[in-house]
Amino acid sequence: MKKISIFFILICFHLFSQNKSGKITYNVNLGFDEGFSNSETLKDFYEKARLGVKNITFSLLINSENSLFTMNDMISNEDINFAKAFIEASTIYYTNIKTNNNIKQINNHLGKYVINYSAKTEWILENESKMIGTYLCYKATSELRVKNRKGEFKYPIIAWYCPSIPFNFGPKGYYGLPGLILELQERNTTYGVIKIDLKKENTPIGIPNEGKVVTQEEFNEIVSKPPTF
Repeated sequence: MKKISIFFILICFHLFSQNKSGKITYNVNLGFDEGFSNSETLKDFYEKARLGVKNITFSLLINSENSLFTMNDMISNEDINFAKAFIEASTIYYTNIKTNNNIKQINNHLGKYVINYSAKTEWILENESKMIGTYLCYKATSELRVKNRKGEFKYPIIAWYCPSIPFNFGPKGYYGLPGLILELQERNTTYGVIKIDLKKENTPIGIPNEGKVVTQEEFNEIVSKPPTF
């Protein structure tokens, strides 16, 4: 069975390697979060967000060197707006694996910013696999470190990547695995592939440039400032 699986991967890799670009569509799910769900202030908002997130999808544009991850347009309502806030859906992620150029374009209540940031993820390749649709995927794990006024927190990252689709990208600017990420879990949020559209021609991808250009450290200082009324 293992020999058959390896042969199948090699055949698929050869077929998919002829593709030079593509558009991958993901849906998103918000799971249970003890902190939000037990908060008297946030639990009602979070439950609305869990309903609204079902109407949100994202697109990942890819070619041999670049990727761009963006939320797709939709008609909003209150639940969807809460969902956008909880998953930071308006953030656009750009990656160039050749130059290690990583950019986040943020548009929120603080304004518009283009952030150059370091995105190197230390992946651990696990000995675990599963089928996502008709694609054989393998598990990789890492850790997300978040710093805020209350301290530093660590959250698990789980990615399921498909070696037979030889693009090293995934949702939210994650990259560096030996295959396309079809499913990504970051803390309580899971992105799952719903459509894969690959092309034989190389489609160029533009760099986000709407907003004030800052580093991640400069943006962290902006966020840490107390609000003015």
